Amino acid sequence: MKGIRAIFGLCLLMLLAGGTFLAGQDKTVASHEMFPYDSGKQVVISGVVQEVKAYKCPVTGTVGAHITVATRGSTIEVHLAPVSFLKQYEIVINTGDNVEIQGAKIQFENKPALLAKLVAINQTTYAFRDPAGKPLW
Repeated sequence: MKGIRAIFGLCLLMLLAGGTFLAGQDKTVASHEMFPYDSGKQVVISGVVQEVKAYKCPVTGTVGAHITVATRGSTIEVHLAPVSFLKQYEIVINTGDNVEIQGAKIQFENKPALLAKLVAINQTTYAFRDPAGKPLW
């Protein structure tokens, strides 16, 4: 009887997963597919946070948290994670913070940007993606 329940449960799970997959076959593309994390484009930057902002972002597919970081001679926008992720883990990044960021370079709105993987502030490092670059949210 347990075997039959296990098979039934597995079939139900596959059916639901297939339905979810098919339901997602419309014109919407998952945000991580539009902006995949490319480890070959991974860099480490350091600088000072110039701006902290949140807006509806195609990278996270939600209201995302972003920082603008001033590095030597330039600034770059860094896509962190959904705002809800930062709130859940009580991650606070402020203007004026010195940061070191490991992330992958992308082009966003025709400008260079970063998808954050790790952000270090003082002695604390926050992870936004796993070692393979998959979002943790």
